[in-house]
Amino acid sequence: MKKKSDTPLQAKESNTTTKGFERASAILEAARLLLAHDGYAALAMRSVAQQVGVSLSTVQHYYPSRDALIEALLEQTFARYQAGIDERVAAAGTGPRVELFESIIDYFLADLRDQVSSGLFFEIAALANRHPVATKLFDTMMTRARRTLRNLIHEIDPALSMQQCEIRGTLIVAQMLGTMLFISETRPQHKELEDLAHEATVAITRIAFGR
Repeated sequence: MKKKSDTPLQAKESNTTTKGFERASAILEAARLLLAHDGYAALAMRSVAQQVGVSLSTVQHYYPSRDALIEALLEQTFARYQAGIDERVAAAGTGPRVELFESIIDYFLADLRDQVSSGLFFEIAALANRHPVATKLFDTMMTRARRTLRNLIHEIDPALSMQQCEIRGTLIVAQMLGTMLFISETRPQHKELEDLAHEATVAITRIAFGR
């Protein structure tokens, strides 16, 4: 008769298997929607489990804590933005780089108009003022965003110093987040501001290259 300790343990799914990846993605999507629509207070691990239709222990297997879940969510958000940038760079080929820059800004602003994306940013930004982990994660995300823009600006105009590009990238991130306050689908829509996103792209291009 086998001892209990001799019986092989059933391996848990990891997020590197197909099923594990799909489940981890479903958990992140449920967390994203809860955070964007209902706020941080609603982002309980048990609530996420109920949304996905799995046990609490399954959620904790992939993301041991709410902080770990938020960190993974922000990483996923930035990875999605980076993929969008890469796609536009590939499509632009050797075409005009300023037009590429404008298409990337248009892409960001269109996403920030989305109810879920803007809700996520509003919540994380508010949370960053009072939650140490969120403060660190939000700063990491903003740093990566401004440095992505810094590198793109420098690639287009190598005559600019990296310090100039750093400042301009930071101003552009601030400009886009400020514009989000007016273009987000969660905000009242004003007819006189219908061209705001286009004009924001023009203004941001001017910040980047002085044009």
